[in-house]
Amino acid sequence: MNLASAYPPIDEATLTTVVRCLLNRANAKLGEWQAKPIPHHIINNVTAGLQRISGVASDRNENFSWSVILKILHLKPEDSAAIFNSSQDPAHWNYWQREALAYTSGILDNLTSDLVAPRCFATSEPSFNVVWLWLEDIQGIPGTTWSLERFGLAARHLGYLQGTYALMPSLPSEAWLSRDWHRTWVSNIDYTALEELRELSTSQHPLLKGLFTSTDCDRMMRLWSDRHLLFDAVDQAPRTLCHFDISPNNLFARHNAQGNDQTVIIDWSFVGHGVLGMDIVNFILDSVFLLFVDGSLLIPLEQLVFEEYLAGLRSAGWNGDQRVVRFVYAAVAALHFGLLGGRLLKLVQNQSRHSWLEQRFGQSIDEIITSRAIAITHALDLAEAVHS
Repeated sequence: MNLASAYPPIDEATLTTVVRCLLNRANAKLGEWQAKPIPHHIINNVTAGLQRISGVASDRNENFSWSVILKILHLKPEDSAAIFNSSQDPAHWNYWQREALAYTSGILDNLTSDLVAPRCFATSEPSFNVVWLWLEDIQGIPGTTWSLERFGLAARHLGYLQGTYALMPSLPSEAWLSRDWHRTWVSNIDYTALEELRELSTSQHPLLKGLFTSTDCDRMMRLWSDRHLLFDAVDQAPRTLCHFDISPNNLFARHNAQGNDQTVIIDWSFVGHGVLGMDIVNFILDSVFLLFVDGSLLIPLEQLVFEEYLAGLRSAGWNGDQRVVRFVYAAVAALHFGLLGGRLLKLVQNQSRHSWLEQRFGQSIDEIITSRAIAITHALDLAEAVHS
């Protein structure tokens, strides 16, 4: 798959249909418009690119400004160096068409009034193994700049949504919805890097900069050995619909038409079956791991998000044992983040990426590594609670 096939010329007939849907004006005519790439770091190679397309349209002697997001999905050949390789298998954790199918299925149309996905105005297939999503251009406050209080409100919104799904007789049954997402993600962790980390830690190798002790590395190895037992226990919790990537860069805050606070979640590439408590893992730990929240605020953030998430579950009518939700959070956090020590070692060793990371995050490589180590060691502490 090359970029030329993913970026064919935009068809004005399709764009006209999109704009008419956006404006709710069946006879609107396109005026001038432009497409600008949206800079972003592609981690998941399902996404070929993002564009913001904006312009004016006219209807009955009135002019209207508009803008939409064009998200380009493609099936890319496997890259041994990539973390998130795509797949054409609907059961795969990174099935390349899952987000497009989530929108066209209608599952994302009516989540709750407080938590929504962007509207999808159309999908198109301009070439083989390429899908274009024509999405709402969200105007709101990005989660990367939120206060702790806004994290708490979003957690309450999420709890209400997932509590509602937990009380349903059954979840959506489409075959392309992900299942066992965290288990399969963890299975892709480089075990040899964990072994190398333990060897380096034992000899106090300077690359580690004192971030992990030999005890930490032993805890990682124990987690790896126990991963299937822990996931088997997690699977006994109440089922719900999960996003699986609720991190600050996928969140926006805005007000709905009635003036009420609303949380918008973008990027539904992994959506599928999970259990209560799973989705607050990335919500909390990615916030620190990706440097959106200072590591010193990790504990207050965790406490607030858990309390508000539980309050959302209760308001939806779910009255189960909160210890089950806490266990799921602790176990999945331990497995998902506690086992990232090997990947952090690779980052430390790959000095060619350090300047790029510093430019991306606006902090020194030492600060980046330290923040990630805080998230990892906290996840290891959660593992101790699970094992006790």
